[in-house]
Amino acid sequence: MIRPILACIDPYKTAEEFAAVGWKIDFSQPPESGDPLVGVSLCGNSVLLGVTEGYVSKEQLPHIGCGVEIYMTVPNEQIREIYENHLKLNPTELTVQPWGDMAFEVNIGGYQFMIAVI
Repeated sequence: MIRPILACIDPYKTAEEFAAVGWKIDFSQPPESGDPLVGVSLCGNSVLLGVTEGYVSKEQLPHIGCGVEIYMTVPNEQIREIYENHLKLNPTELTVQPWGDMAFEVNIGGYQFMIAVI
């Protein structure tokens, strides 16, 4: 299993963005732990939200997530509800893609996600 760690200026605030559109916060390290890390998931797909400090320079901050799209699948019977939950983030339309998958794209915390049916 691959579980990416996404660099975030503030992983706790970014986790709130994910939670606001229906993602589950699986765990959250205390800020004073010295390892600010939050795990979030949607239908069994999970990512870790870490800090930018030490990983992304100030000059690179405007380009967080550039060139990366995370493809994830969700159950067919949940795709419409998941799409509706993400509407406040201005996703692309939920449509059948040229290769046949029903999917939409959305940017959360500077990262591009393609959420598709299984």
